[in-house]
Amino acid sequence: MHRTGFEPEVRSGRPWLWTALAAAVVVGAVTWMVRPQPVSCRSAAPTTTWVTVPASVAPDSVIPQQIPSTDAPPVPERGEARFYAFTPAVACSLPDLPLDGYYVGVPTGEYDGSLPCGTYVDIDGPLGSVRAQIVDRCPGCAPHQYDLSRATFEAIANTHDGVAPIRINRVRDPNPAPELFYRVQQSSSADWIGLLFSGSGNPIRQVDLRAESGGDWRNLRRGYDNYWSVSGAGAGPFTARVTDVYGHEALIPNLTIEPGQLRHTGIRLYSLDAPAPLAPVTAPPPVVVVTTVVPAPDTCKS
Repeated sequence: MHRTGFEPEVRSGRPWLWTALAAAVVVGAVTWMVRPQPVSCRSAAPTTTWVTVPASVAPDSVIPQQIPSTDAPPVPERGEARFYAFTPAVACSLPDLPLDGYYVGVPTGEYDGSLPCGTYVDIDGPLGSVRAQIVDRCPGCAPHQYDLSRATFEAIANTHDGVAPIRINRVRDPNPAPELFYRVQQSSSADWIGLLFSGSGNPIRQVDLRAESGGDWRNLRRGYDNYWSVSGAGAGPFTARVTDVYGHEALIPNLTIEPGQLRHTGIRLYSLDAPAPLAPVTAPPPVVVVTTVVPAPDTCKS
């Protein structure tokens, strides 16, 4: 069969469909290319911190304080001082006193039968202060007048003045506590014994004696020369008991009758207690605080 010039042209009946499909493909491709990308973030690793905090110690609620003494402190007395040429021959019979020592002679009324012998006083004068030992009696002194050794007077006043106003204060329990010593009087025997005691620091109120093997205590009598004596005590050896006016007491063993003997005992009539050490404070264990910090994301990529 052959065509003639009069045959109709054959065409597609839906050309718009292909155009729509092509447009859809183009739009989809563009959409895919410009789509938003998911955010990719990297976070820093968590940081853990260990902190040791010292435990707090509660302050001690006990406040150190001085416990008041039940005894009233000595009251300084006003007086008048002069000085004299000191010699070892003193009313208190104390042995081996250096000539340049600090000594005091008290009026007869204060000597009181040798009661203050060997004790100490603090003296304040125009030029200074000094501690001195009572070793003598001043027969010519009126009440509140005192004879000082030259060394004592020079420590508190000018010797050119001759006389000086003072304040004098009796010392209780001088520190350090002195050592007790005794001397057996020259004429002592099994029938009668005389004993001089010193190094007590405080006035001696009483001395008792008994045989070393035991038995009853015998009270000794104090003499004006500061010796204590008793008759018929025996040949010894003895134990002596020394008591001061404040109630301090010491026992001195193995005392023998050796006239003229001077013996240092190594014993003290009282002791000055050191302050008790503070109890150690046990601190509680330290507190460990663990802190974990998780930071926010810090590195992100599109």
